[in-house]
Amino acid sequence: MHQQLPPEQLDRLICLEARIHKKSKEEIIQEQYLQMESEKQTDENDRNKLNVDSNKKSDDLKCSLNSENSPQNLFPSQNLSPVQKKSIITKKHSQSKKKKKPKEGQQKDITQYLQYQKKQQKAKKSEQKLIEYSIQDSPFKNKSPLPYDPNIEKQLKEKQNQIAISEIKIKELETHNSELRETISTLTEQQLKMQDVVKLFAIENEKLKKQQLQTQLQTNRVRLGEYVVQREKTALVDVWIDGQELKDAKEQSKKLENLKTDIENKKKNSKNKEEQEMRTLNVKLNFLVKEEQQLYETVERLETEKNLHIKQLKRVYEEEHARFTKNNDYPLIGERYQVLSLLGKGGFSEVYKAYDLQELREVACKIHQLNSNWSDHAKQNYIRHAIRENRVHKELNHLHIVKLYDSVEIDKSSFCTVLELCDGPDLSYYIKKYKCFPEKEAKLLIGQIISAIKYLNNHKNKIIHYDLKPQNILFHLNELKISDFGLCKVLEDDNSKLQLTSQGVGTYWYLPPECFHMGDQPPNISSKVDIWSIGVIFFEMLFGQKPFGQGISQEKILKEQIIVKSQSVTFPQKPIISNECKEFIRGCLAYNQVDRLDVHQASNHSYFQKKQN
Repeated sequence: MHQQLPPEQLDRLICLEARIHKKSKEEIIQEQYLQMESEKQTDENDRNKLNVDSNKKSDDLKCSLNSENSPQNLFPSQNLSPVQKKSIITKKHSQSKKKKKPKEGQQKDITQYLQYQKKQQKAKKSEQKLIEYSIQDSPFKNKSPLPYDPNIEKQLKEKQNQIAISEIKIKELETHNSELRETISTLTEQQLKMQDVVKLFAIENEKLKKQQLQTQLQTNRVRLGEYVVQREKTALVDVWIDGQELKDAKEQSKKLENLKTDIENKKKNSKNKEEQEMRTLNVKLNFLVKEEQQLYETVERLETEKNLHIKQLKRVYEEEHARFTKNNDYPLIGERYQVLSLLGKGGFSEVYKAYDLQELREVACKIHQLNSNWSDHAKQNYIRHAIRENRVHKELNHLHIVKLYDSVEIDKSSFCTVLELCDGPDLSYYIKKYKCFPEKEAKLLIGQIISAIKYLNNHKNKIIHYDLKPQNILFHLNELKISDFGLCKVLEDDNSKLQLTSQGVGTYWYLPPECFHMGDQPPNISSKVDIWSIGVIFFEMLFGQKPFGQGISQEKILKEQIIVKSQSVTFPQKPIISNECKEFIRGCLAYNQVDRLDVHQASNHSYFQKKQN
């Protein structure tokens, strides 16, 4: 169609047609080449046919004319008079002037020829319009056309060969793609089957653990005690009754105390007795003191076991009455996370141990559920805080911060955040178990907490955790990890402080005095809130008690302004700790924010630069 055009203009026309018909340049070239070959063949066939028909008709016409115009046909008889001959010629001449109707075969050939002519004219007009359109929009319309390149047909053939090779490659790739799809489909089916096997194995393994736990709890009920329901006046209350082993240890302790008292009384009443008898009484008394010490340690161990036993009983009870597993003990979240057992329960959420069927690892699933009795404002407020917690936590990546893996919507009233599962208990467990940490171990753990708080403070938007406490500090592979960012505060626009508008939230024993400020204007807080909490936790790890409000309820702390009145910290005489440690704790628990250590001062404190013996 474009073979008479210069190569540059031809290339522009091909690009233009490709743009108009939304095809590739190679496809247009191939179509043009095939069209040219087809038109050549059609033209040649039409010319051959017309030549044959024309030659035949010419011969027939000549024969006819010769026969009609021959003197024999015009004048069949030589005996006609001149007048008669003239009449015959005039009659033939008038007949020749009349329009002759073509024969049927001749009419068909003429129709084909006219159609061919129309087709050629239409193609020429289309080509002319395309050329005019191309030249009108072309940046080269004012330039003279390049000379015709006779190698264009050769180039088209080369392009056609390249297209053919590409089509072969495409077919090979399509075949390979089809094979890969079949392989993926097979592997997907196998993966689903394996996931079903892993899911069943995880569930059966968890059932076995629960059976073992029930057996252990039953044994500990006998050894350590249990809750029983008793009536007190008009109400039924749960009352704890010690187990047999704990009762025996306490009774033995009382007996030793009585024997010790008797011996001491005998010593007082036997001043005038012989020296030998006094020595005997002293030996007995020393023996009783040692036995009493051993029995005291036994009772302490049993009391610790009892506290853990109570914690297990509480967890089992909460699991039996959990909202999320009310209708299904082992639900599947997002077709991926197989829920196994309850780890703990908060005010508005439940945390479950689960198994990730894709990554093949244990995770913690925190289920957030809206209460149907809440008002619309309360629901919106809870959702806003949960989304904010999720957004903040998802950006964090630190060794001593629990990782957030995923978030899954369960239904319109609940969703799940998938967290890193820590293999150990929280810090409060070990504080209850060991009472007091050695200073060297406590210093190491506090250093890890400070490292995490420093990371939060250096984040692009400074973050205040605001709820640091032993229950939110978890052990994993002998390392500490901070969790629960539900109450965190974000300092935006490079501010170092923000106004505390949500007073009354948090755990009061671990909050600084400025969080309890009452006045017309809300108080300003900074990351020094977390430094105060670190000081309280460090004190509690070393001495087994809180520096402020020990044994006092949160309501009483708030009502009596216990923290606000705590101007300075007092250290017990035992256990003995270093002066550098005391100095660091005083710096963390400074009453005024100005005097308190900031995050960088705490991290670079000389106490942590000095190696512990």
